[in-house]
Amino acid sequence: MTGHFETAPPTCTCLPPWPALATVIEGTTHTVVPSPAHIPTSALYLAKCTRCGTAYTGPWKRLAPSSRAA
Repeated sequence: MTGHFETAPPTCTCLPPWPALATVIEGTTHTVVPSPAHIPTSALYLAKCTRCGTAYTGPWKRLAPSSRAA
């Protein structure tokens, strides 16, 4: 045994968990949503919970501009 303990990835402490996600790409904040699989952008940029700031390590995709609420 090496004495090295693996820690679980951080989890969102919000209720409900992961109420909203966002990422910053080249200085611009984008709203993102969970996705079934990684896309090139989600493999390069980190999304975070917009409330507690916890890193979201799952795959995500950006919302299309037309699908954002006004």
